[in-house]
Amino acid sequence: MRTSKVETLLVGGELDFSTPPQIMSKELLPYLPNGQQVVLPGMAHTGTFFGVQPAASSRLINTFFDTGKVDDSLYQPQTLDFTTANSFGKIAKVFLGLALALATVTVLTLLWMTWWVRKRGGFGRKASAVLRSAYPIILGLGGWFLGALIVLATMPGVPIDDELLVALSVGLPVGIGIYLAWAQRDWSAQSKGVGLAASVAGALVGAWLGFHATVGFMAMVTATLGAVAGANLMLILLDMVRAGLAEDHVASDTAADIRSNVRLEASTGAGRR
Repeated sequence: MRTSKVETLLVGGELDFSTPPQIMSKELLPYLPNGQQVVLPGMAHTGTFFGVQPAASSRLINTFFDTGKVDDSLYQPQTLDFTTANSFGKIAKVFLGLALALATVTVLTLLWMTWWVRKRGGFGRKASAVLRSAYPIILGLGGWFLGALIVLATMPGVPIDDELLVALSVGLPVGIGIYLAWAQRDWSAQSKGVGLAASVAGALVGAWLGFHATVGFMAMVTATLGAVAGANLMLILLDMVRAGLAEDHVASDTAADIRSNVRLEASTGAGRR
């Protein structure tokens, strides 16, 4: 730091652990030959300097500007209230309640969707579109909460934001949910098996990629969005392949019918001769 002869007043709080006054004494004051430092008793780090004992703060600043002297005579030792608005116990209860609610909704939704496909044959276009686009976000967050609860209960050493935990707990329910919204009861077991595998695989890869796209809680959101995109992409590609195979099958059947008709006409013409 470059030395400055400008008269400077350094004000710090005795209980400021964010920017301790000792740092100003060691790292700033030696470079300010005309600087002075005031450490206010009982005061912690605050963004509203004039909001705490405003009369004393005004006296301190105005006197320094007018005379260059330090007058902290109006300050009284600040009392701190360490009582938090919400205790950790209350926060934990809220988190646990939210986690249990979303986890329960996720499990019940997947069970209901399975029952619907078996009993009703599948979802219509509008319902399928909603269940494949918007609702999987709830499934992803609920799946992560369920995975977090299981890990906290059985493997407390594993962090709840572990990449493998997030990819599995988000990708599995999203992939299964999107598959159930896509599947139809009348399809063959092979078609449904391939669709389930494709949807889950796409969701797992998308969740893993989405998790690494950002950090913090947003990583859970992007993991869910990545899982939704991955599962839908795989099913769209599968639909395109199935449509292409169906067209080839129709074309093959048409060609076979044409050849059969030609042979029939040829044999009929030969019989007439």
